[in-house]
Amino acid sequence: MNIAVIGSGMAGLATARILKDAGHNITIFEALPGRGMDSHSIAFEGGLIDAPLRVMNQQLWKNTLSLATHLGIKTFPVRTFMACSWLFEDKTETWLTTSRTRIGNFPIINNRKGIKQYGWRLVKGMLQLKTAIHQFFKSKNQDITLAEFINNNEIEEVFWHGVVMNVLYTICTCDPKTMGEWPAKPLLVFLKQLTDGDALLRLQGGTPALVDKLIEGIELHSSSKITLVEEQGDQVLVKNIEGESFLFDKVVVATPTTKLEEFLNPEQFAEDIALLKQFRFEDGELVMHTDPTVMPPNRKDWSVLSYMMDRQFTKQQFTVWLNSIEPSLVGKTPVFQTWRPVTAIDPKKVIASVKLTRAVVDLKTVALNKEIQERHKAANRKVFYCGSWSCDGLPILESAVTSAMHIAEIFGAPLPFKDLKPKVEVAPELGY
Repeated sequence: MNIAVIGSGMAGLATARILKDAGHNITIFEALPGRGMDSHSIAFEGGLIDAPLRVMNQQLWKNTLSLATHLGIKTFPVRTFMACSWLFEDKTETWLTTSRTRIGNFPIINNRKGIKQYGWRLVKGMLQLKTAIHQFFKSKNQDITLAEFINNNEIEEVFWHGVVMNVLYTICTCDPKTMGEWPAKPLLVFLKQLTDGDALLRLQGGTPALVDKLIEGIELHSSSKITLVEEQGDQVLVKNIEGESFLFDKVVVATPTTKLEEFLNPEQFAEDIALLKQFRFEDGELVMHTDPTVMPPNRKDWSVLSYMMDRQFTKQQFTVWLNSIEPSLVGKTPVFQTWRPVTAIDPKKVIASVKLTRAVVDLKTVALNKEIQERHKAANRKVFYCGSWSCDGLPILESAVTSAMHIAEIFGAPLPFKDLKPKVEVAPELGY
């Protein structure tokens, strides 16, 4: 069949790759210049700023890593040390730094101040969390929100709000109140994997290397915003902003659902639009820069992840130190990514600032996802939807790939990459 894929984020590219390999003719339309998935990646001093930077747990990103392995992309392990600092006082005070054991990869407190002032509280909180997670997965009622999980369990405040919520914030990239509305289960699965010591992996060559493989041999129309999708008999008409028209047998829409009203025929797709517009998204600013004030004051305390917060845990920001996790940046000027900065960053040191959109998950989206998957099964269905928003769980690359796999099943396309183990090579020398 001739199939159009609208959107070249992870879901669109994975769908295109799977269907192309199954023998279909695929055309991708992308509104942005270049490829959507790596549109924010930047060359810097001969190295790569991968925006956003992506590291993956082998269990939680199982399908993503399997697909990358199938495409011939190798990985290397990374150790995500962290530092936590108090903000909005006379001076910024780093109260916790961590490292991981070389055997087992378990997190440990790495600084005397952290051990002396908060050591017992952090250990107590860790034990309380492990117990609470264990009891949760033994319980019959797992359909609760993260806020309900917190309220149902006594967990040391400094550990939960000073450490755990920061880690979840890194993954979910939405405000704490919104995170409280998320289903607890996928977040607790994520935390369980982290506390069990599973190593994180990074793709060699970063996101651009993955995109190169995903689009190999596939026609991609960049700067080609879609203005109309309309069924015409046995085919689907697709028009773009340049006035070009195309006819396809099937169309896969892989964009945020907030975009659908811009191009779906409002009469033909009224029910789909009404359902899909109920999904929620949050935007946030990611700043790439060389301003070290987002890091701990003492250079020896710098870690891959720098979390800064006030003592009431009402304001927080996190920063990734890219040189410590991207081999091509080792030895270069220290460069950082800060998500939703609450401290001032020197404008002269800003390399780029981009807006990123992330789906918001709540208990309602679980039911919505089930309904859209049922609609996909209708006979003679011609238009399908996928994205990181269209799966239960965290709206990350893994959900995007999983949603592509759901589309593949509808089309009867094989999934030769399923359950492949990633090819892990020796970690390069990084700048910790």
